[in-house]
Amino acid sequence: SSAASDVYKRQGMNMRKAFLITIVLLLVTAAPASSEGWKYNTALYGWLSGMSGTIGVMGGDGAPVDASFEDLASFLDFAMGVHFEAVNPKMVLLTDIWYVNLGSTQNGEVAGQPVEIELDMVQWIVELGGGYRINEDFTFLVAGRYYVLDMGETSSGIGEGTSTEASQSWGDLFIGARYNKLLAEKWIVGLRGDIGAGGSDFAWFGEAVLGYRFTERWSAIAAYRILDLDHTGDEGDNYFKYDLAQNGLGVGVGFSF
Repeated sequence: SSAASDVYKRQGMNMRKAFLITIVLLLVTAAPASSEGWKYNTALYGWLSGMSGTIGVMGGDGAPVDASFEDLASFLDFAMGVHFEAVNPKMVLLTDIWYVNLGSTQNGEVAGQPVEIELDMVQWIVELGGGYRINEDFTFLVAGRYYVLDMGETSSGIGEGTSTEASQSWGDLFIGARYNKLLAEKWIVGLRGDIGAGGSDFAWFGEAVLGYRFTERWSAIAAYRILDLDHTGDEGDNYFKYDLAQNGLGVGVGFSF
């Protein structure tokens, strides 16, 4: 493999380590100092999302994007999400982190010489928020989300090769609500929606959840999620447009304590 490929592999391993360390820190530090009256729920999940919308750089109207999860799956290097929340009869504190790394290698020829081009994209979505429980089932939420999008291109085969990188990050504030209901002590149903803005001109999120409790502590969860962002960055050479909806099925395992 090329030196550039080794670099990306090391970066991927470092991202995985950082992700796992973050999970441990969340579980250790996110809980309130006093556990009286609090319950804790955590989940590891995968989000089988596609993308549709427009991405543009350096002016212009941007390029349309319409890719299902099946289209993106062959480029998937690593993806995982973690959700944690602390709940008492009146309050909810929550955090959610989603990480995905997509990569692709293309081979071709330039001036009769073989060339290898590696493309890499990393996305982080980090949510922190809290809410007031109006009753046992219904919660009013206020949250912030921060997005990081790192893109890189490395070519090798001619001279010393070239490497370019670009990074975009922004954040939004949201208000919303969710409804969770436990049926027959086993089935979990839920709905959540929120709207917001900030770094985005407008953004919204929706989720429908169905879960099954195998025991008091362990559960399986399926959810259909959609996150729609309309963000436009700086003008000129730093122009960046991200007007995309990510949507698809999420599946995971939950643990309560």
